[in-house]
Amino acid sequence: MKTKYIEISEFGNVITGKTPSTKVPEYWNGNIPFITPTDIIGYNMRNIYETERCVSEEGVKKITLLPINTICISCIASIGKICVTTTSSITNQQINSIIVNSNQYYYKYIYYLFRYNLPYLQLIASGTGSGTPIINKEKFKKLKLLVLSDLNIQKKIAYILSKYDDLIENNNKRIKLLEQMAEKMYKNIFSLKKIKNTSKLIRLEEIINITRGLSYSSEEIECEEGIDLINLKNIKSFGGFRLDGTKKYNGKYKEEQVVKTGDLIMGVTDMTQDRRTVGYVALIPILKNLSVISADLIKINSQVDNVYLYCMFRYGQISKYISQFANGANVLHLKPKSVMNIKVYLPRQEKINYFVNIVKPIIQEIDLLNEQISNLIKQRDLLLPRLMSGKLEV
Repeated sequence: MKTKYIEISEFGNVITGKTPSTKVPEYWNGNIPFITPTDIIGYNMRNIYETERCVSEEGVKKITLLPINTICISCIASIGKICVTTTSSITNQQINSIIVNSNQYYYKYIYYLFRYNLPYLQLIASGTGSGTPIINKEKFKKLKLLVLSDLNIQKKIAYILSKYDDLIENNNKRIKLLEQMAEKMYKNIFSLKKIKNTSKLIRLEEIINITRGLSYSSEEIECEEGIDLINLKNIKSFGGFRLDGTKKYNGKYKEEQVVKTGDLIMGVTDMTQDRRTVGYVALIPILKNLSVISADLIKINSQVDNVYLYCMFRYGQISKYISQFANGANVLHLKPKSVMNIKVYLPRQEKINYFVNIVKPIIQEIDLLNEQISNLIKQRDLLLPRLMSGKLEV
């Protein structure tokens, strides 16, 4: 298969994003997605369907509107986060986007080309000498990537890899529906109006205690073998567990810092000011290896069922409330005492049991779907370098 090095600028029109003025309310709350690196969940998300904020038509009058199937790549801080637009969108200035020339290149192939070259992009960005990794627009445009020239071959490669991402996307949609079911069930049974007169108002310290995670050095996680370290990256934005955030750890730990399936954890830091992880919770899924938690997390121990507590924190808006107590200039920190002093309504045990019996199978189904996603990602990523390098014939 014929290959050649091509400058990124030759793939199509390269656009650096721009943020409409936040001082003009008329520019915001429209229907046009405003993509930021935070909206691109991890490094395994192909299509983007939702963003935290949207802009109005007035807000994009002086900004290039990105068409469907544009490739968006984060080039500041979170280098190499990448997605494909599914509707007309704009991005912020941390993202360079490529409106692909479809006569020569297939947009899905270009997406996978960048996925394949992620380590190279991160190396280029870290070599700038600045505190924050960055690839500016001009440097980005001049970078050369090895490309398979034949458009039909590009489409065949993208077709194979897309099969995996299509299944991943379908599973994510099913997970979202299941989470909506659990949330609806919680709000139907435990609305404040329904439980206020039949529940007991308590402080959380009356029903829970907390275990702090371990502190670690960079040397203790720069290893290929060891136990699993569950850390802040394992907490999804606004709650839930991410399998792809786990690190390896070869240091010391206390027995109480070990977590098992069904344990409840909470983020107590946030690397941004968005409050997406601090105060938010996750249930530990089925684990294959011995696992401990990092100092960015706490384990919540209680006689009350963890499925109920998880839903109370997440769907009862307790996590959102708790997150407001976190503070810090660059990194937000939450003091455990802030959690313990929160007042909540505790329903009768029979009502908790009724809820758990319905929702626990939903949580278990979500865990199974996440495990399938993890396996699909591994299979796809084994194929990716062989296909993109031309070593595997298509």
